[in-house]
Amino acid sequence: MGNWQHFLVGVTVLFAAATAAAADVTELTLKAEGMTPTGCSGPPAVQMTVQGFPGVHRADASLERGEVTIVYEADQLDLEKLIDTVERMCLVTLTRPRAR
Repeated sequence: MGNWQHFLVGVTVLFAAATAAAADVTELTLKAEGMTPTGCSGPPAVQMTVQGFPGVHRADASLERGEVTIVYEADQLDLEKLIDTVERMCLVTLTRPRAR
């Protein structure tokens, strides 16, 4: 790689690190009642529904634990809308976070 390419790689890495640091990234685990092994209430469907929301970095739905873990940017995600949509589309009940 030439000097110019090294420079571009360095700028890209710095930009990515600054962007990640600037974002208010939050991890939240919600209890999920009514998940089934397959179908619209299955973990893959719940996970895909959650990941479709802007601001969501990662989602993991676990049938064994009965929970959904979401990593998201707090300033970009309407959590109440996400919960309502998942409950309506996937036919599961998610616990709402307690107000602090």
